[in-house]
Amino acid sequence: MSRWNVIAKRCVDVVFGVIGFVVSSPIFLVVSILIKLDSRGPVFYRQERVGAGRKPFRIFKFRTMIVGAYRKGARLTVKRDPRITRVGQVLRWTKLDEVPQILNVLTGDMSLVGPRPEDPYFVNFYNEEQLEVVSVKPGLIGPSQIDGRDEVEKYPEGTEDTEKYYVERILPEKLERDLSYVRSASVWGDVKFLVVGFFSVVFSQFKSDFFVRSKDRLALLGADLAFMILAYVLANLIQFDWVLPPKTWPYLTRTLFWIVVLKPVVFLYYGIYQRSTRWVGRHDLAAIVKSSCVASALVVAVTYFTGLQKHSRAVFIVDWALLNFFMASFRYILRNILSGAARTKDQGPYVNVLVAGSGHGGEEILRALLEDPNSRFMPVGIIDHEPHRWGALIHGVKVMGGATDIALAASTHGVKMVLVSLADLDPAIVRDITEACKRLHLDYSLVPALSDMLSRQEAKVVSRTELSAKSTS
Repeated sequence: MSRWNVIAKRCVDVVFGVIGFVVSSPIFLVVSILIKLDSRGPVFYRQERVGAGRKPFRIFKFRTMIVGAYRKGARLTVKRDPRITRVGQVLRWTKLDEVPQILNVLTGDMSLVGPRPEDPYFVNFYNEEQLEVVSVKPGLIGPSQIDGRDEVEKYPEGTEDTEKYYVERILPEKLERDLSYVRSASVWGDVKFLVVGFFSVVFSQFKSDFFVRSKDRLALLGADLAFMILAYVLANLIQFDWVLPPKTWPYLTRTLFWIVVLKPVVFLYYGIYQRSTRWVGRHDLAAIVKSSCVASALVVAVTYFTGLQKHSRAVFIVDWALLNFFMASFRYILRNILSGAARTKDQGPYVNVLVAGSGHGGEEILRALLEDPNSRFMPVGIIDHEPHRWGALIHGVKVMGGATDIALAASTHGVKMVLVSLADLDPAIVRDITEACKRLHLDYSLVPALSDMLSRQEAKVVSRTELSAKSTS
């Protein structure tokens, strides 16, 4: 570039950088709060990058990973990287994590348009020709963002050495595009790059494979969105005896807007749509209740501070209860449908079994048998030594009695095996049950508690460690 082009480029950077900073200042505030609420650590991530003339500088980015992430893994982010925080996932997907680099543009370390800044470690792999890329300022938007986005998706599944793959396969392609830009850069070309690059970044987030891969989650989100609207409308109808006064319509429409905008974001943040509906349980219900509490509180706060102070608070309470009911019921219905569909695929008869023990261990056995579509064992009854539990239902399976009732239960239901939960029963009771099984020629299996199995495994590891220490000494 000529000297005048450099001056003109800097003027464009300053003017558009100031405008961008002013426009994005609310984003800085909101994202900063979310990052601090989501995980401990600073708001910004500062890492060294290579600038013009190979001069190092520290880049500004919103922190999207846990503190010390690069001491716990590769320099490069990989697919489904566990180091990325919940807020970080959203920031990376929307590219909002790059917004603070406007500060680098204003300080002169970066330009609005140019090759993306690289880690000094990878610049060491550049050849003489490729080093021409670092003769200009790196940019907030560059050719690699437009032509080669979704870099993480380029790694084949199962890639172990991501740094080697990056250096050998991805980096050469990026540098080829960057060199082409450097050799033909102009002020008007940068302005065009800004416009095209902005829309490219925005629209490239929505890809067909994303919708195909996430169709079930998106469908569930759509259903929940319908439940959010239905719950709020019903809450108003209940509050006003099924006739909405004309004065409530402004409240209803404006509040519905905030419900549709805010509540799905809260549910996404709490990972509601990462939870499998096929295995929905109490932890999933607890997550729904927790996220709906936060979402409802947020809606109440926003409506209050936007001129709806007279909105009925009772409506919000009924709305919260209805939404929890709709979402939980829908997920349990889906779980039963999916479990039933999976079981109908199996061929051949089931083996009817009794479960001995109605405590935590017995409940785990029942849940495992009932929810596993590949299980050949069908629990038809429960045996327990506590009389006050007789007649109770656990996951729809009846507690039929004690050890003396095994014979009747086995003959009535064609039982072939008894699964004995060692976590729930005393040794004397276990002995009575196993002796009854032997008399009746029933197979039985002693099922230890998971905690006991892990304790024994831990003891084995400790003993092997001690043995190894003795042998080395």
